[in-house]
Amino acid sequence: MPTSTPLLVRTALAAALAVVLAVCAACSGDRDTPAGSGLVAGEPGLTRIAVADRTPAPVASGTDLDGKPLASDDFGDKVVVLNVWGSWCAPCRKEAPALVEAQQQTADVAQFVGINTRDLDTGPAQAFVRAFELNYPSIFDPSGAELLKFEELPPGAIPSTLVIDAEGRIAARIIGTTTTATLVGLVRDVAAGE
Repeated sequence: MPTSTPLLVRTALAAALAVVLAVCAACSGDRDTPAGSGLVAGEPGLTRIAVADRTPAPVASGTDLDGKPLASDDFGDKVVVLNVWGSWCAPCRKEAPALVEAQQQTADVAQFVGINTRDLDTGPAQAFVRAFELNYPSIFDPSGAELLKFEELPPGAIPSTLVIDAEGRIAARIIGTTTTATLVGLVRDVAAGE
């Protein structure tokens, strides 16, 4: 019996690895965007939408981390950067300084808004905001209901970031962590009408 146990363990590990690889392959589908779709593949995890092919973004709304009403369409003619995050998310902690810096560099043309998800109460989210000195509001969305509104280009991972142009249309999506340079470049391009 002892000789069959390692075989069972190896078989189980191989099966688990196969499932993980299959899921990863299925998730990578929109990096190879079809011709004529209006989507422009960029760096890994970045999808841009051609201006002529943009469609209206759903409005994410609810209350902020202090219980005040907040909606993604509250910011007039600015580009809106929606970042999906959770206080429990290590990649979110990694990218938080980049978001703060990008928000500061683009404050003249953009408004950043977080969507805090899967935190069951606002305490951990508020601690995250203080720790990383986030200088923009976040919608409290513990169930992820606001995320489900984004059917065309869903923010399919945490963290994810959507860039919405001044006309209220989704212009780009970033799956996974991002950088200051990527966000600043995207926001400036979108604000310029690209």
